[in-house]
Amino acid sequence: MFKRSDESLINKALNGDERAWQQLISRYQSVLYYYGLRLMGNPDDARDLLQDVCMVLCRNLAQFRGDSSFKTWLFGIANYRAMDMLRKRKPSQDLDDIPELYNEDEQSHEQQLYGSQTQKLVQQQLRTLAPEQRLVVELRFYQQFTFDEIAEQLALSSNTVKSRFYAALDKLRVQLEVTDVGQSANF
Repeated sequence: MFKRSDESLINKALNGDERAWQQLISRYQSVLYYYGLRLMGNPDDARDLLQDVCMVLCRNLAQFRGDSSFKTWLFGIANYRAMDMLRKRKPSQDLDDIPELYNEDEQSHEQQLYGSQTQKLVQQQLRTLAPEQRLVVELRFYQQFTFDEIAEQLALSSNTVKSRFYAALDKLRVQLEVTDVGQSANF
């Protein structure tokens, strides 16, 4: 089926086409939700972030100039809102609320268990990073933005983004090695 470009949907939405609004939001709804889930740590905060981003989108779509891709612009809004939410809240995480992202038909139970444990471990360690570092790791690994796109979204230099990214990876590597050694000693 033919998929309309973001630009076409934006133009139609700005001219009052309700279906174009719905298509534009539904196109990015799940990727923004899972972005929020990984970054915020629980489904309620992820839904709040998604709702907030959608409201900002509805109010400010006319301000999109097309200097970057719509997805980059939209994630710029999500990044700003997520950082604001992370600064305002107390650090409390419930990893049991994170839904499984695996399809049972595609993996054996052993692979699912290992994947689930690994995913939870990585998510725990990501939450120990400073929010600025966590954001860069999320955008680079999960959203697959380039360093230049991340720099544009965060209004930082590419070198600052790279510095935060590699500092975060160093911290994660050390934390995961310590955790792995600790878990191996328990067997």
